[in-house]
Amino acid sequence: MPAMTLKAVKAKFGDALILTTDDATVLIDGGPPGVYKKFLSKHIALMDDGGMDPPEIDLMMISRIDSDHIACILDMTGEMVEADEDDARPPARIAQAWLNSFSDTLVQNGLESQSSSDAAPASMASAFDTDDDLAAEVDGHTKMVLSSVKQGRNLRRDLNTLSVPINAMFANKMAIAGAADPWEKGWLKITVVGPTQKEVDRLKARWAKDLKKILKKEADKKAAAQSMDSSAFNLSSIVCIAEAGDKSILLTGDARGDTMLNWLEERGGPLEFDVFKLPHHGSDRNVTVPMFEKIKAKHYLVSGDGKHGNPEPAMFDMLFRARGDKDYTIHMTYSPDELKAHKEFLKHDLGAALDAVLDAEPWRRDKLRFPGDGETSITLDL
Repeated sequence: MPAMTLKAVKAKFGDALILTTDDATVLIDGGPPGVYKKFLSKHIALMDDGGMDPPEIDLMMISRIDSDHIACILDMTGEMVEADEDDARPPARIAQAWLNSFSDTLVQNGLESQSSSDAAPASMASAFDTDDDLAAEVDGHTKMVLSSVKQGRNLRRDLNTLSVPINAMFANKMAIAGAADPWEKGWLKITVVGPTQKEVDRLKARWAKDLKKILKKEADKKAAAQSMDSSAFNLSSIVCIAEAGDKSILLTGDARGDTMLNWLEERGGPLEFDVFKLPHHGSDRNVTVPMFEKIKAKHYLVSGDGKHGNPEPAMFDMLFRARGDKDYTIHMTYSPDELKAHKEFLKHDLGAALDAVLDAEPWRRDKLRFPGDGETSITLDL
């Protein structure tokens, strides 16, 4: 039997991972809208043994409160809440959850006297629903970030309704490095390595300085939104190491590669893993050649269907240049042909760029593994 099995479900431009051992199940993210009904729900149903009790998710971890990680989790928890109200059998049960929403950094880190929990960010998010001028002024990414504030709040509401503990094991109820001993269930151990208190303190200082301006949203909503966009959500991404037996997986959310490397080096390693789940769906802005030279793995996992250009050809080139023709495999949730068929790859001629990277050396395409026709996931048995 494998020490661990990591299943990456096709999740469009997001993440949906199921990590299992003989005696533990962990769900990591769920992907953007549509993924739960189309793919993820079917994989959760595969865990059902047909007994009286629904499948048990021992830990649900939302690596980042953003639509491409959380939207389908909301679909699942909404279905669970509905089942609870109807006294029906839910699709699954969740024993506990980890997530860092924006309000955690306010309430748990000393700013509760200056704002009312979710009130400031939530009200700014609500402003987009009622202020067409504001909606026209800010860019699409800022709108997405503010929408995610509401999604984080809604997920907390659902989990509270379902009596699922959130960050219960962590000091100050925020999932950060050093705030708790590793989580363990049977042979499985998960250790949070980021974010660190240093990043939390940096954000706290930033918001203590800017809060008065942010709360004056009627006077300067655009500046408030941009301030959130530039700092809040990069902090929240949970990075952790999962271990069972002598196998290890680095789970990265959307963290920056240089930041992850600093976290790992500060804690004394390790820097070699069986699986390295690449951050931010293979964006070339989250990785560097030096990072790939230092953080090594036997298996690299990258999600993304081509939206936003991810996974980007430049990321593959960095990885190939850093590792060369060593013994490793790159596992993709979508094949190169599927990426090249995506409208954003077509629009920016990224298909030609990807082919150029993959054909630069005769061995490069042999490093790739992806789902076959009709398959909706890719599985790594360790």
